[in-house]
Amino acid sequence: MKDSIEKVKKIIDEKTMNGRAIISIDGPCGSGKTTFADKLNTNLEYNIVHMDDFYLPFQKRDKNWMNIIAGHMDFDRLIDTTLLPYKKQVETNYISYDCHSDKYLQKILLDLSKPLILEGSYSSHPTLNEYVDLKIFMEIDDKEQIIRLTKRNKDLVDKFVSMWIPFENRYFLELNIKEKSDIII
Repeated sequence: MKDSIEKVKKIIDEKTMNGRAIISIDGPCGSGKTTFADKLNTNLEYNIVHMDDFYLPFQKRDKNWMNIIAGHMDFDRLIDTTLLPYKKQVETNYISYDCHSDKYLQKILLDLSKPLILEGSYSSHPTLNEYVDLKIFMEIDDKEQIIRLTKRNKDLVDKFVSMWIPFENRYFLELNIKEKSDIII
């Protein structure tokens, strides 16, 4: 992973304009997206924005949201409160959302002088293409994915296997997310 970190940092440096760029890190649950983003950010060189903070609250979701690719994501709020102001160099903060409590939590202020890492599944969704400068896709094999998800939260593995993994896989396959990525790790 260390070689990947250095390679990505070099590419980010090349892609940044005045120290600024938006980098997405997408991939299956358990593939190491958050860990990779954290390792990139060891010297606090980046803003890290988690896609989990942009789930749609349950009452705002379409009744058939499971039939819509990324039907649980609030792309409008992500764009309006985070990506667009960042691109325009307008000071902004966004409010994180916690799907477990179904509540908005804290305001997070972005540092406009630093690149922004958009970390999480759906961060390479075509709706975000005009904002993202570099797309990274994290791979994982099926067995390792289950091992990591079990370590993370044994009680939720069945839900991931029956619901979230197929939901993500549909997104990756139908929208060719891996193939449209700049870097695959």
